[in-house]
Amino acid sequence: MARSCPPSIDLKPFEDAWPIGGKRVTDGAPPPETQAVEVVKVREGRRSRVKDLVVKEAICSILVNGTRVASLACTPSDLESLAVGLLVSEGIIASYSDVLCVSVKEDGRIVEVETHGRASDRITQPVLGRESVDRPRDRLMEFVRDRNIASKLAVPASSLAALVRDFQEASMLFRSTGGVHSAAVCEPGGILFFKDDIGRHNAVDKVLGECSIKGIRTDDKILLLTGRVCSSVLMKAFLRGMPVLVSQSAPTHLAVELAYESGMTLVGFARGESMNVYSHDWRIVD
Repeated sequence: MARSCPPSIDLKPFEDAWPIGGKRVTDGAPPPETQAVEVVKVREGRRSRVKDLVVKEAICSILVNGTRVASLACTPSDLESLAVGLLVSEGIIASYSDVLCVSVKEDGRIVEVETHGRASDRITQPVLGRESVDRPRDRLMEFVRDRNIASKLAVPASSLAALVRDFQEASMLFRSTGGVHSAAVCEPGGILFFKDDIGRHNAVDKVLGECSIKGIRTDDKILLLTGRVCSSVLMKAFLRGMPVLVSQSAPTHLAVELAYESGMTLVGFARGESMNVYSHDWRIVD
């Protein structure tokens, strides 16, 4: 017999305060990207039935000139930025100037992008970021060496630590649910754009898409992440010319090798005043 979905919970009784991981958050209504559910908590053999918040998930299809190029499980917010960021990362468009219009339809289930020229001809071409898992390692290394990042950006370690502290406080959605990844585009003096998503690749595409839409150059900026840095995530930053990528989590070995060969400074385990610099540490200054 089919099992019914859990009932939706009326948010009104706890618009001013709601339980999050045993704590109460009292700074206004819960984020719109959340859904209240009923949960049974088991603690030391005792059960209690409480209301809690989980992050919303949607399946969003992205269409370019009427052709579907991707279907993503994502957080249903900032979908225009997600679509633009993905299309630039995938090489389907070169920049936001290729876009005629972006329309979010059917309550976020579809994002339609119309472009100038023949962007649809590039839909079937493999994207380096996504292809890097299968692409021969030597060819991938040759690709990044040929496009080496030469930025002389230098970031004081104290400024980076301050960015990480601000970054940790920026996500109400994470504090509400614990269920999202975050990404931010930063200057040494502060965060410019910040985005959340259930997918770490999506969070990066959203924040880079926002830069594209607003015409912000990224070749002198820092990309700050919560999640693991694999080669495909690193390549999103590399293809935007970003000289510094910082994560609160760990990198993979291929990401470290790519960062070294590409000229990118890769920082992991950035927490508090501590961090591991895996490549080109000269950009992190005392």
